[in-house]
Amino acid sequence: MLLKIDEFLPYRLVKLANKVSSAFSKVYFEEAGLTVPQWRAIAHLAQQESCSAKQLCDLAEIDKSTMSRAVKQLTDKNWIELCADPNDKRAKRLSLTKEGEALYAQLSPKALAWENNLLAELSEQERKALVSVMNKLEKQIDT
Repeated sequence: MLLKIDEFLPYRLVKLANKVSSAFSKVYFEEAGLTVPQWRAIAHLAQQESCSAKQLCDLAEIDKSTMSRAVKQLTDKNWIELCADPNDKRAKRLSLTKEGEALYAQLSPKALAWENNLLAELSEQERKALVSVMNKLEKQIDT
């Protein structure tokens, strides 16, 4: 039996993830001119008090050079700031500025509305099943 790429789960998941990411990116691009890496940086920093650039790369699953550009652009727009790391004076920590927090507060409800619209065709039971299956697959990959 030969692999049929259009039926291969890893391919379908990546294809779907790319479509979802691209469609959702219109929301934060139209609202604030943000790119995918910039949005991910802001969203993750909103969940953290602060973090290192490496931690942000890991959280957002974005390579170092792409994240570095996003951080520079967000710093230039005064949406994130670099502060000294209290545990390592040579290192810097990233955090949202007040303006960055306000931007996240503005975009967050729009993100949730977009997600709700995407999932509108699914029943509550299907939504729960989707989350459960995703959690099981992630756990299987992580072990």
